[in-house]
Amino acid sequence: MRWLVGALVRLYYPARAVEGGERIPVGKPLVFVLNHPNGLLDPMVLRVVVGRPARFLAKSTLFSNPVNRLAMDAFGCIPVYRAHEAGARAGDASRNDASFARCRAELAAGGALALFPEGVSHSDPQLRPLKTGAARIALSAEAEHDGKLGVTVVPVGLYYERKTRFRSSVLLVVGEPLVVAPLLPDYRRDEHAAVTALTDRIEARLDEVVLQAETRELLEGIARVAAWTDRSPPADSPDALAAKHHRALELAAAYGRLRARDPARVEAIAAEARAYARSLRRLGVRDPWALEVGTPTLRAVGGAIAALLVAAPLAAVGAVLGWIPYRLAGEVATRVTHDEDILGTMKLITGSVFLFVAWSAEAIGAGWAFGPWWAAPVFVGAVICGYVALRFEEILREAALAWRELRLRAFHGQTARRLAERRRALADEVARALDDAG
Repeated sequence: MRWLVGALVRLYYPARAVEGGERIPVGKPLVFVLNHPNGLLDPMVLRVVVGRPARFLAKSTLFSNPVNRLAMDAFGCIPVYRAHEAGARAGDASRNDASFARCRAELAAGGALALFPEGVSHSDPQLRPLKTGAARIALSAEAEHDGKLGVTVVPVGLYYERKTRFRSSVLLVVGEPLVVAPLLPDYRRDEHAAVTALTDRIEARLDEVVLQAETRELLEGIARVAAWTDRSPPADSPDALAAKHHRALELAAAYGRLRARDPARVEAIAAEARAYARSLRRLGVRDPWALEVGTPTLRAVGGAIAALLVAAPLAAVGAVLGWIPYRLAGEVATRVTHDEDILGTMKLITGSVFLFVAWSAEAIGAGWAFGPWWAAPVFVGAVICGYVALRFEEILREAALAWRELRLRAFHGQTARRLAERRRALADEVARALDDAG
């Protein structure tokens, strides 16, 4: 199951990057603390991208049925019991005492934990107030060993370019670690105050690596403007997403400072950005930089259309062979759990299992009908065609975008030039605002 989930994460998010990975200590017990925008995929993304297994705390309701419990146990998850979820025994503090004891034992063995101190997965544009569990676990584990463990809290910001879109990108930004041992004297004097102080420091470190804004519209707007106004390194570079995130953090901070001094100017820039976004949507342009790079060529569009023509028959076969198990998996997943935090992950797991079973049955059927030598080719072909079917929408979208951009530049050159000029003017205005807000 661990291999399967890792493969699915890599399939869903083919572009994965980590910034500041050198800040993660080696040979130390770690407590990763992260924002929580994407349910159970968040800890899986951490495992895949960082490459270090980490046990994470999960609410007890996720262990409520055999399928969920299998998934939780596969990753060594540790249950946490919360009063509004755990039923009549929620007040039994010994159950959480046992969970926290397991956390301390994991750290004592040099392992790693992953916690989401907001306590809930959400799509809010700002971090929610943090719970104190991460601080309590880290301090109590260090205290049990008189400050000799070296427990280190590592803040990590998760940034999904489009978290619900298949074949999109994800970035992990590692912040400055917090060494726990120096806080032990304060912890022994006043446990509550020390836990609160460490929680405040964790929140401050997460604020530095998590992109936030007052509203979701503003957050999305800042991300768009960051992409439009700076393209260094190039979009196809592995560092492009990290650069975009860093630029967006700068813009968000400058927005807050400048709005306090000159709100009219900020609103004028925002109005221009919104108008520009509407123009791009109306013309079907996703990347305005494409209008400024190179010259209109039929070769790029021809390549995209050729890929589409090659993929279409394979995708059709994949859809025929996998449509029923694909749809059935969605129905089963919604019956197994109604928990929104886990539903997406359950769909990934049940979909993979159902498709594997269906492809195996089809291969066996082919072997029975046409001879045993047909079984392996049919199974391999079903897997390949199923993969192409999953990616077909992406291939179709890229071909359509390539055609639109070519048509716009080739047949509506004046419009393309105006869009490029508006992008450059917006970039210049944003650059001046950043300098003034500095």
